[in-house]
Amino acid sequence: MGALLSLAALAERIPRVVPARQYVLCHASPTLDHLTLTAPALVLAARVAAVAGGIVMQSRRTPGRVLPVVWLVIIAALLITADGVDAHGEALAAKQAATGFREGGCDYVPQDYTATPGWFFR
Repeated sequence: MGALLSLAALAERIPRVVPARQYVLCHASPTLDHLTLTAPALVLAARVAAVAGGIVMQSRRTPGRVLPVVWLVIIAALLITADGVDAHGEALAAKQAATGFREGGCDYVPQDYTATPGWFFR
């Protein structure tokens, strides 16, 4: 179950699979760059937790009823946090994109920021 959730969370971050919102950014934002890398890292951590949970449960003779729930809660927490990071990044991008453009006022050639909607923070 956790592997399927993490795979779905990864697929929803691909703009071709899910409709995405585009923001044109005129100024560099180290915070936004950091958030852009953090969200996929959290999804990858959820995937690793799903595999680790599966290995742990396979190695036990009787995993019990609590152990699968604990692993699923860990995976869900990582995925919800990834969506929160994405939502925060989108809010920063929207704020930055709202400043508008002035001829010669950009730090660099304007770049696109693609925000994919999450499940928990729409």
